[in-house]
Amino acid sequence: MGRRRGRPGRTRRARLPSDAVVVVDGIFLHRPELVGLWDGSVWLDVPFAVSVPRGNARFPGLDPDPDAAANLRYVGGQRLYLAEADPAAAATWILDNTDLEHPVLT
Repeated sequence: MGRRRGRPGRTRRARLPSDAVVVVDGIFLHRPELVGLWDGSVWLDVPFAVSVPRGNARFPGLDPDPDAAANLRYVGGQRLYLAEADPAAAATWILDNTDLEHPVLT
């Protein structure tokens, strides 16, 4: 979807060699309609108490509290996704990324 207007963006098709490795990064990529597209996937497991302050620290003035009103849309959307898609169960690998200096493959 287009970032600013909520409309589909332009798609460019690329021809890749058959042995190419394509890495896709994004949220909600373990939705049931997408799971079959990946040969392998990684779920980064980070609790909201860590991920929200970590992400919001990049932007001055954003509330680090996951339960703050300003974070309800993001956290609520993530909770819905976790409940409906169960991304950890769909992933090939789970990486506990709570500690950026010491991630753990579980």
